[in-house]
Amino acid sequence: MSSNIKITRICDFCKEEFTARTTKTLYCSLKCGSRAYKSRTRQSKITESNRQTEIAKNPNLEIVKTKDFISVNQASLLFGISRRTIYRIISRGELDIAKFGTRTVIRRCDMDSFFSIPLEESLLRPIQEFPGLANCYNITQIQQKFGISPGGLYTLIQKHGIAKYAIGKFNYVAKKDIDILFNVERI
Repeated sequence: MSSNIKITRICDFCKEEFTARTTKTLYCSLKCGSRAYKSRTRQSKITESNRQTEIAKNPNLEIVKTKDFISVNQASLLFGISRRTIYRIISRGELDIAKFGTRTVIRRCDMDSFFSIPLEESLLRPIQEFPGLANCYNITQIQQKFGISPGGLYTLIQKHGIAKYAIGKFNYVAKKDIDILFNVERI
């Protein structure tokens, strides 16, 4: 059963006008139909490749967030730090791990607790005001008076939480804090 209808259509591939014999015809010739098929196949392969690349670049972090144990790679993606930084934290003994052959696994709750900042500690630290230049030593004065290296001094200041004040190109520390640190009797 053939139809004698003639419909003027535009080819979906070459955009030329042609006369179709059915209402479902999309292409003007077998050549345009084949080329359109190849184009669709090529485009679907490109789309799939791009999707796979996107998955490899950005794995679904929601899935990682639900896991109790994560790998070092997943931890670095989840917390936005490098793998090397995580390995340094592990080597310092600040983070517990489990080893399965060569694979290192970390408990997610350990990572969360390591990177959480306790609010109580930040609220309990009083904000110190600058006591004035007369009541401060600069870093060079401290080194000369107590015979300590710059690295050792900065380590002590940081370890004991002593406030430093930067004024101009000099750093100052309160005399009372340094005297307490080095057990000096003030007159």
